[in-house]
Amino acid sequence: MNSELPVFILASNSPARAQILSQINFNFIVEPSNISENASMENPKAYVSQLAFEKAKTVGSRIKGKYSNYIVLGCDTIVFDPLQQVVGKPEDGNHAKQMLTTLSDSSHLVITGCSLIVYPSKHTYQDVITTEVIFRDLTEEEIDFYIVSNEWKGKAGGYAIQGLGSFLIKEIKGDYYNIVGLPISWVWQILFKHFGTKFLKRIEE
Repeated sequence: MNSELPVFILASNSPARAQILSQINFNFIVEPSNISENASMENPKAYVSQLAFEKAKTVGSRIKGKYSNYIVLGCDTIVFDPLQQVVGKPEDGNHAKQMLTTLSDSSHLVITGCSLIVYPSKHTYQDVITTEVIFRDLTEEEIDFYIVSNEWKGKAGGYAIQGLGSFLIKEIKGDYYNIVGLPISWVWQILFKHFGTKFLKRIEE
């Protein structure tokens, strides 16, 4: 690992986010924030932005002293359905079926708040990335088939686009990886902006 670069910390226990970082051959350490996500959601974009920042800040403070230079990435993703309501994770199969029925033959938004905090300077980069997802007109049989797969468990909106859930999708407008949970293009651009060619050396190792 290049000693000129800080240790990279992913403030999330999401396997999907870790997988996306791994795809670009990036060295990182997983350190979940475990913070409460019960904040007010009157403004979805403000909500994910604030929560992403709190996740990164919480982990950054927790590991203070463990590393001299480090950077923490916090993310939070929500689904905003056609009824202009925030869709969380399904409680059970019936709840997941209800979600998919609502999303069928319509478009919804996937909104991710991202926060990168560089320590010890505490320089912070933040953004909110939005992707529009358009579902096919799904039959009840197709929805039931997907429910049986159990892939919906623990997934906001009740589906995983990177898996079997790909057959649910008709069209995507925006960043695909944002739907998975980590808009890697944004992360890459910020790291390159801040560290320049030193960042590219980290990728090559």
